[in-house]
Amino acid sequence: MSRARSDRRPGLLVVGCVAALLYANFILDWILRGFEGMDLVVSTLGAPGEPHAVALRVTDVVCGVLVLALLPRVRSLLPPGPWREVAVWGTVVFAIGAAAAAAVPTPCGPGETCDAPRQLVQSLIHNGASLVSEGALFVGMAAVWRATHATGPVWLRRVAFWDFWIGGVVFTSLFAYFGYFSDAMWIASAAQRIHILFVSAWIVCLGVVAAHPHHLDPSSRPERPAGPDEQRPAASETRTDDR
Repeated sequence: MSRARSDRRPGLLVVGCVAALLYANFILDWILRGFEGMDLVVSTLGAPGEPHAVALRVTDVVCGVLVLALLPRVRSLLPPGPWREVAVWGTVVFAIGAAAAAAVPTPCGPGETCDAPRQLVQSLIHNGASLVSEGALFVGMAAVWRATHATGPVWLRRVAFWDFWIGGVVFTSLFAYFGYFSDAMWIASAAQRIHILFVSAWIVCLGVVAAHPHHLDPSSRPERPAGPDEQRPAASETRTDDR
């Protein structure tokens, strides 16, 4: 049984890396467009009628499924407690929300105006699913930081901390400001893509955690069985005095 579990660990790391690449699917669209379109908001790339919309939406759904596949192992390795549950269930909401936003795409592509009632409702559903998904992921990230604050590992705690503040707070704020209060959409688009890359980096971290051979809380690891030399009584303890 332990051999089978060991064989699955590298596969879980691969799952995390693939999910991260699929989440950053704007790179695929950029390549297929002939290295153009980096100034477009990512959600509009999946709008009906866009050249690679179906591929982008499918990759979003597959990404969500792969992230869900990592979570049972991630949960079993994180330090137990309420913060672990917040981290895991926040990531569940992220995966489901990302798939929902892909299933209900933004109705209008770049440069199009969405003013029909049906389009407004669809846009509201898409934006709401995206907002909930992203927010839940960063809540889960903060929970991982809190869960590992005392026990470690240090690398995971540091990645969660910096990814939350830089990817979650700084670049989300830049995207919101330049996307809604400025005409410099290229800055908003660049900030959004950097934010997505930070999310992808976190998904890779989930894959690394899932592939980890031991529990992340040292106190929860099983004790190592004593070796033959440790089990053998010392000579001074077994020697008898015949005098």
